[in-house]
Amino acid sequence: MKLTKLKYCLLALLLSISFAGIKAQEIDFGTYSSVYSVTISPLSVSDLEFGTLINSEGMVNIPLSSSKVLTIEGVRYLDVIVTVTAEQYLLLDDNLACETDPSCRLEFTLNAAYANRGVNSTGQATVMTGTQLVQNGQFQIRKRGNAPPGPPPTPVYEGYNPALFNDTAYLYIYGSVDVGDIDSGAYSSDITVMISYD
Repeated sequence: MKLTKLKYCLLALLLSISFAGIKAQEIDFGTYSSVYSVTISPLSVSDLEFGTLINSEGMVNIPLSSSKVLTIEGVRYLDVIVTVTAEQYLLLDDNLACETDPSCRLEFTLNAAYANRGVNSTGQATVMTGTQLVQNGQFQIRKRGNAPPGPPPTPVYEGYNPALFNDTAYLYIYGSVDVGDIDSGAYSSDITVMISYD
């Protein structure tokens, strides 16, 4: 009886030692990814617009379902790092003096999401994380699901056609503005999107 108990203790000890040696690995394709291109394009020509706003209206939202859609085309099995950055205020007539004048600026809150299942669908979108003015995400151009990672990048060779390995992900940009007691006119600002392979 004691010998059987000792065997179980030794087996438990061996299992705990073998699991302690297992560590997660991350494969970095960054060295190889410089030969691959990634492009971003607007899906439609319209901008992210809040339409006509009323003085002292308060918070006005553009929901995910009405967002500005961009396409990201790149190597389907590689991860991209996406950073979306917005300016804090929409300014009246792009007047930089309005940055310090509450009567001619609208405070902006940025939101972003992506869909990487092969279709442009906000219903399949994953919301990115970040702050009021910066949203970050890291994802595969084409989601693998529960499948294991794909093969390493295909080396560039004579007759190599990168389009055979490309796919498209969709980036959604949306957000809200806080409309206070402001002057009437056209308000605008810039949103910057940076993308690179991991």
